[in-house]
Amino acid sequence: MFEPLLPLTTDADLVAMATELVGVAIRRRTWLFVLDDEQRLSPIVIPMDGVPADADPAHVAILAARLGELVAGVPGAASVVLVWERPGAADVRMQEADWIAGLAASDAPIRAQLVASDDGVHLVDPAFAAVVAR
Repeated sequence: MFEPLLPLTTDADLVAMATELVGVAIRRRTWLFVLDDEQRLSPIVIPMDGVPADADPAHVAILAARLGELVAGVPGAASVVLVWERPGAADVRMQEADWIAGLAASDAPIRAQLVASDDGVHLVDPAFAAVVAR
């Protein structure tokens, strides 16, 4: 169960948070959640539409840089959690795997990346995403 004032210290906590706040996929959208240095959820939640389906390396680098700027610009922020919302089965698709693996390989302050699909929310291991990625 997600408790918004408690730290999100485990993967299960992150899945519960994303399940409650994003839920089952409705449309293609990327969500950014900001965590503080104690892993508590900040009130800053950013839904992003229009993220290209294909993760061009230049786009990955731009998003990674923006995530770093976001965390640096928010007092007390330490990291972000990304939720890749898209309709369809829970299987990690090549396009999102490219984003997940590319961002995980960057120096962006990312705590975790999850996928919200028709089957619910699940955490994606960046090493697995790297295998699926192009």
